[in-house]
Amino acid sequence: MFIAKTDFYKKLSGQRSHKIAQKVEPFMPENGQILDFGCGNLFTAKTLAALRNDLSITGIDVIRDQNLHLDDDGQLTFLQYEGDHIPFEDGHFDAAIASSVMHHTHDPEFFLGELQRVLKPGGQLVLVEEMYINFLDRIWISAQDFLLNKLKKGVPVPLEFRSHKHYQQEFERQGWEVCHGSHIRPGFPYQHHYVYVLEK
Repeated sequence: MFIAKTDFYKKLSGQRSHKIAQKVEPFMPENGQILDFGCGNLFTAKTLAALRNDLSITGIDVIRDQNLHLDDDGQLTFLQYEGDHIPFEDGHFDAAIASSVMHHTHDPEFFLGELQRVLKPGGQLVLVEEMYINFLDRIWISAQDFLLNKLKKGVPVPLEFRSHKHYQQEFERQGWEVCHGSHIRPGFPYQHHYVYVLEK
């Protein structure tokens, strides 16, 4: 897993995270308590914190990424959890971020519901996710995800990708209000990601 510790890998990951943070930042509430669900190396959260010193960000993940290091400034915290229920009470956060993580969970639909549960009324989820549009697209994004995540130790790769149509139907089924929809290509391997802002 030494590749993930190289300067080249960290530079690519940092550039990708910076683009995602810039996309996410306008949707963050003032003085917000933010959940970064599936935070990975916390590079996105660190960039977001640098852009917005009024935010308090809690990152959770099932592993502690080998490139995750916390500065002792109190703005960022990390919690490793078991990957079952999100370990916070109902209505705890003002907003949440789920960036390229839903397909790493065993049940994306369940965790969409869990993210809704831990948000305050009117709270928003910024979802950044690869969603396929046909069978070949699904094979392509699955192959990329599997290979790239094997560069890092312990990252689960269940490949639980869903179609764009499925996610739209799930938003409606769970009662999410779609406030924004767009796209981003955050960096290598330049896979198209959908960006949705969903309100509880």
